[in-house]
Amino acid sequence: MKKFILSGVLAIGTMLAVQAQNVKFGVKGGLNISKLTNTDGSKTLAGFNAGGLVNFELDKNWAIQPEVLYSTQGTKFEHSAFWGLISNSGTTKLNYVNIPVMVQYSIVPEFYLEAGPQLGILTAAKVKSGSVTLDVKDQMKSVDFGLGFGFGYKFDMGLGISGRYNFGLTNVYDSDKIDSKNSVAQIGVFYTF
Repeated sequence: MKKFILSGVLAIGTMLAVQAQNVKFGVKGGLNISKLTNTDGSKTLAGFNAGGLVNFELDKNWAIQPEVLYSTQGTKFEHSAFWGLISNSGTTKLNYVNIPVMVQYSIVPEFYLEAGPQLGILTAAKVKSGSVTLDVKDQMKSVDFGLGFGFGYKFDMGLGISGRYNFGLTNVYDSDKIDSKNSVAQIGVFYTF
């Protein structure tokens, strides 16, 4: 299934490259503020994202931008029992290689809005509570589908700033008993060559 999806993304990218008026390559990185939905005592967790992008300008207003990003996500949790006398807190950290394909619309040449699908491939999953760390990758789904919405501002020299919110469409756990999805806000910088 992964090979089929990646082949489809590659085919679409090739077709866009042929039709694009201007193609720019770039790098990007930034801060993630993430959380898993429907998790008791869930709080946000700070992480990062970093990777590369290709921007296919279709005309003066429209562009398509596939990206490959390494992204650290997850959640902090706090559970208490017996009226708060016993407390358990920790983190669930999920690392993904995310492949978003964003459709961008420039309101003015510098400012754009974007939206598009995202495929995430899980590379690591760990739960830490106190001094105990457990590898839980086998209990998680290896693929995460989501949607992203965002904005960006491009300066003249190729540097820019962006913000995006990604929400997961699939359960991150490989179980029907828990239904929890990724929720990630991102802010960062990018540079196109």
